[in-house]
Amino acid sequence: MALPIATLSLLAALTVAPVQEPTEKPPSSIPMIANVLPTDTPLVGLVNTKKATWATLSRFQLFQTAFTAAAQFLPPTLQFDYAKDIESWLGDQVAIVFMPKVESTTASIDANFLMLAPVKNDTRLQLLLDQLKKNTPRVKTRQYKGITILELPASPVESPTNKLPTTSLKKLKLSAAPDLVKPNWLTKKRGIAIATLPGYVVTGITAQPIEQLIDAQQNNATLAKNSQFQQTIQYSQSGQVLFTLYENLATFLPLISDISKDPSLPFPILSVDTLNLEQLNKYGIINGFLTLQPEGLRFQINAYNQTSQSKQGKVNLKKTETILDRMPGATYSAFTGQNLSYQWQQIAKGLATKAQLKDMLETLRSFVRSSTGLDLEQDILGWMDGEYGFFLFPTKGGLFKLVGANFNLGIGLAVQTSDRTTADTTFKKLDQFVKSFSGGGVKVNTHNIKGHTVTSWDVGGDASQSLLAYSWVDNNTAIVATGFGAIADLVPQPYILLPTTYNFTTATNSLPYPNHGYFYVNMGSLLSWVYGFLPSIFNDPSFQPWKQTIGSVYSISATTSTRPDREQFDILLVLAPTRK
Repeated sequence: MALPIATLSLLAALTVAPVQEPTEKPPSSIPMIANVLPTDTPLVGLVNTKKATWATLSRFQLFQTAFTAAAQFLPPTLQFDYAKDIESWLGDQVAIVFMPKVESTTASIDANFLMLAPVKNDTRLQLLLDQLKKNTPRVKTRQYKGITILELPASPVESPTNKLPTTSLKKLKLSAAPDLVKPNWLTKKRGIAIATLPGYVVTGITAQPIEQLIDAQQNNATLAKNSQFQQTIQYSQSGQVLFTLYENLATFLPLISDISKDPSLPFPILSVDTLNLEQLNKYGIINGFLTLQPEGLRFQINAYNQTSQSKQGKVNLKKTETILDRMPGATYSAFTGQNLSYQWQQIAKGLATKAQLKDMLETLRSFVRSSTGLDLEQDILGWMDGEYGFFLFPTKGGLFKLVGANFNLGIGLAVQTSDRTTADTTFKKLDQFVKSFSGGGVKVNTHNIKGHTVTSWDVGGDASQSLLAYSWVDNNTAIVATGFGAIADLVPQPYILLPTTYNFTTATNSLPYPNHGYFYVNMGSLLSWVYGFLPSIFNDPSFQPWKQTIGSVYSISATTSTRPDREQFDILLVLAPTRK
């Protein structure tokens, strides 16, 4: 899988894509809120609020179970009626927005976060606001440039020390463990500000971003006229899109740099300082979609290049198929890609930009060199320049049989190379290392499986006690597995090939192709192994509801791909239909 998009995905919430990209530009349908947001808005999330769209989720067992479980936690005296109090006035799309960072100020969630919603019935909305003012004496009303803003300040928080007796024992505990004091995001109470503008209602934690939005009305440069935002909306016209994400990296990075340092955050955010900004500067915007598909839910993120398509030239994508044929049909999980040697070079280049990470990298290189006599890049990874695949698979033999009789797990690596000579030299050096390290306790033996030579590291010369085995299944493809018993299920080829199975094809058929490789989890196969290995835990009656919920996910698959104008990251959850 491609490396750049993995970094970019840290900046964005996981999102889902339409099943197929439109071949023709659909009619423009820019959300109304885009006409009031500034053109340089850093982040916009659009939530589809159509009842009919969300109702279709109930056709999947996962959401049917979730809806039932959630209903059990609602207070029986709850008087809130969504259909009457919210749906009666709410439009078809709600926007979650971060306003741009203002120069000479520090951005924060309180100062920059907004929610905007179109209003289709002003009367119903006003009834709700009047009820709020009536039931909440602390609500303050004021005017800003002709717009009424309701402010509900945060309620005061009592100091926890006022509630506890200041005994000597307590003082001792506090002085002995000062780091255990709760961070202020656990105790800080936030307020809310609400304003109604023609056609929509806007809310914030404070009035500051609302005032910024009102000030922006004087500027004719709106988000609706931003061609990059228009491009995002073009791909979100499907009625099955539940959530749409838009990020303007030029204004988002300064914003998130400030917010990541906010001590009142309710959750940690990755600091911009840890990212490779040189790499990110290649991209202009990131957008994404959460979409319903017949199989389940699709998440997608697109990172668009700054350079035009004509300057990018034609992107050469290889078709990844052959390495998948080396994996058995019941594979628990797999990760495939191309040119591991090059990918490692890019990772090492990124690690070298941070002093602490660079030191860890050098430590790893030194450890490999001192313990095996091999160079990590040249001897081990340098020859892995073709397709590769790591995978976990069911097997009754191999190394993990020593853990337990029911520990039916094998770990495999299939890798292609254009330099078999170097690969053979590396294998021979490893053979010598394991014999020397074990003091002769491990014998390096050769076996034959259907005409293929298999080299095995056998404890005491016994193949049933094999630690690792490898074999060349063709002129340029090596298979490495955890023991002779495990590799026997792979050489010369698995009985059932992974790409021929219904579960794998359903998990990958709608993903972009060609691509850079797959990440794949067969939830049914994996859970069967977990439950069989630890039956006493997972057969407990209290775990049964969770067992049903987890079991309703058939598979998880992901891939990255490159197009002339963007890099793309996709995840698909294949879900079980609702049980009748």
